Order: sequence, then C-alpha cells, then structure tokens
Amino acid sequence: MQNTLASAIDSWVADHTNEILQLTETLIRFPSVNRAPYGDEAEAQIFVAETMRALNLDVDTFVPTDVPALAAHPAYWQGRDYTNRPNVVGTRQGVSPSAGKSLLFSSHVDVVAGNSGGRFDPFMPVREDEKLYGRGSNDMKGGLAATLMAVRCLRELGVRLNGNLIVESVVDEENGGSNGTLAARLRGHNADGCIVPEPNAMIVSPGHKGGRIWEIRLKGSPGIAFGSDHIVSPIYGMARLAVALEEWEAIRNRVTPPHPLFAETPGLPLLITKIKAGEFEPGAGDAVPERAMMELWAEEYPGTTEQEHYARLIGFLEQVARETPAVAQCEIEIVPITRFLPGSEIPRDHRFVQTVGTVFSQTLGAPPIVRGAPFACDVFVFNQIANIPCVILGPRGGNAHSYDEWVMIEDLVALTKIFARTACEWCGVAA
Repeated sequence: MQNTLASAIDSWVADHTNEILQLTETLIRFPSVNRAPYGDEAEAQIFVAETMRALNLDVDTFVPTDVPALAAHPAYWQGRDYTNRPNVVGTRQGVSPSAGKSLLFSSHVDVVAGNSGGRFDPFMPVREDEKLYGRGSNDMKGGLAATLMAVRCLRELGVRLNGNLIVESVVDEENGGSNGTLAARLRGHNADGCIVPEPNAMIVSPGHKGGRIWEIRLKGSPGIAFGSDHIVSPIYGMARLAVALEEWEAIRNRVTPPHPLFAETPGLPLLITKIKAGEFEPGAGDAVPERAMMELWAEEYPGTTEQEHYARLIGFLEQVARETPAVAQCEIEIVPITRFLPGSEIPRDHRFVQTVGTVFSQTLGAPPIVRGAPFACDVFVFNQIANIPCVILGPRGGNAHSYDEWVMIEDLVALTKIFARTACEWCGVAA
C-alpha cells in the first residue's frame, strides 16, 4: 500500500475519531441481550442495516433459519428461537475480483445480560478518562463500529478495491451460540480472509481456545433429622465434586503440555460458575433439600475434539461419582448446557496472518504480539467449517459479560486504521 494512501487513512480516522465513538455509543444503547434460547437483537440490527445502506453496501438481512441448509448441518445447535433475530451482511463489490482477494469483517451484535450493580447503567454509555463504558463496548460493539467506520473511510476517500469487502453483524454468538455465524457462511457470504474483532487486547491471534458449559445435577433423599429414616444430602456430594474438580484442574495443568499459541499464557481453566441447593424458608432451615446443581466451564486447547473433551471431563466425574460415598449415594446427571465450542487455529506463518501483522506494525510502529486468544468463540466456524482463514484482533478492555464493561478508546481508533489499511493490502487497490 502506498504511503500516501496510508497517510490519508490515518488522517481521515483522526478527523472522525468522535464519530467512531458516537457509533459505538449508539450501538451500546440498544439492549441486544442474548437470552438463550431467545434474543433481543432486532432493533440493533435494523440500525446496523440502515448504517450499511448509507455506505452504499449491498445489504442482505435474514434470520438464520431462513437458510435451508442450517438445521441439517452437523454443527447446528438446536433449541434456539430466531424469531425477529436477523443477521445483517453488507458487501462492497470489488472492481476486479480476479486481481485481489476478498475480506470479511465479522462481529456479533448480541451481548450477555451480565451482573447487576456497578457505577453505570449498562446501556447508557459513558466516557471517562481513556475508557468508554457500556455493555458490549468491549465485547464487541466497539469492534463492530470500527469495521463499519473502516468501510466508510475507504468509501469517502474514494478508494476502489479489487476484491470484495464484506462486513457482517450476526446474532446469537454468546451463550454458546454460533448458529448465526454458521448461517451466514451457508448463505454464501464467504471470503479469502476474515478478521473477528473479539476483545483480545490488541493481539494478533491465529487461534483460540475452546470449551463447553456443563451442568451437574445430584438428587439425594430429602427430609428433616427427626422425621426421616434415611436422609442423603446432595450438598455434601456437590461439595466433594467441587473439591475434586479443583484438584483435577491443577493436575491437568501440570501434565498437559502448553499449546504453542499459548506458550506464554499456559493453562486450561475449569471454572465453577454456579452452585445451587434448596430454597431456605423461615422455619425450614433444618430440612435437607432433594437436589443440588453445579454449573461449570471446562476449557480446551485447539485440536481437542468433542469426543476427547467428553472422555476427559465426564470420565473423571463418573470416576468421582463411583469412588466418593457422598456422591455415590446420590443420583447424578451430567448435562451439556452449550454446544462444544472447539478451539481452532491457522498457521502462524499463513499469508493472511502475515498481512495483518505487517499492517499492524506499519500502523502502530511496533510489531504485534502473535498468540492465541484465551477464550472460546465462533471463529471455529471460519477455520474448521468454511475453510476461511481467520484472525482475531480486537481492543483492550475489561469486565466483559459483567457490570461496568469498558473498552480503550485509543484502540477503537487504532483498529479502524488497521482494518481500513488491511482491506487495501489484502483486497488490492484498483489503479
């Protein structure tokens, strides 16, 4: 890419910094919460579609189940309701596709409901110091805004690209989703390379971790001490399982070699996210409940299959259930709450990774950190199903999925520059 064009992009972005933030703030104000199996993305997606049309993109709006092949696909996760939950895909046609490659920016518009509390209303954005607060600011409406503004930058500078440039906003990525992303691929919105601006702290990630959420249910024998012949408390069993899982996590991380993309940040977390047992009522505090449940998230490196994940985790839990009396006395049920989200990767030396890394260096004046993203996401759909090489590159921030979520303002500006420059480099600029 010519230095004059790079300078023009940087100048345009600098002049439109406030509009990048305003677009992010507008997106935050839409409470596009994923309430699996339902979701409230419609209003936000209508706005995104209008924004794309204003950029003269060819806009395709469709709900995932409009795609005939979706429900029959092996990766489809059943049980979701897509009523009034549209995907939005905008395409800027290249002037000479044979002379350049196509590029896709993929973002999700849904957010997690998160915890209550915090200083700020989650859907009323606030700028404070160098941060922009609001639900989805970091995950990932700031990234979505940066992709849209990068497209606008190229349009207003009159840059003609050889290859197609596609920008999409999908539904139902959170809560173990990915059907929205899969539907867009089956619809035909594919490219030679993809960038997903998930919040990975300005790291160029050619891969990401995977995992699954499970629910463990124990059923005991309820009653009160003076009124039942045989009481079995599921709480004791659940407590033993929690301790066993903590020990298993430590052992697994000692014996599992770190994946090359995570050599500097090794470890496979196993997080107990919820434990419930009984409903205390005045006057019934001495009653043993019948049921207890635990929810846990188990993480995996790229390359681990669903079958391997199941054998490791469920095999361990079943062993504990057999060998631990407090658990063995209960009926146990282990249920998947989300799909298995496989970790995925592309080679570090892939041409697309090199292109994004080079543009990053040229834009920010320093080489990027190249390592895996420490979370599960929908990128496996690109890498493993659609055969589209995908790089994760998103902003720094914090408190995603929780109160007072925030994103670094300077990163949204930097990403807009990087995305616009990458489009020129990858798609090719027409003479």
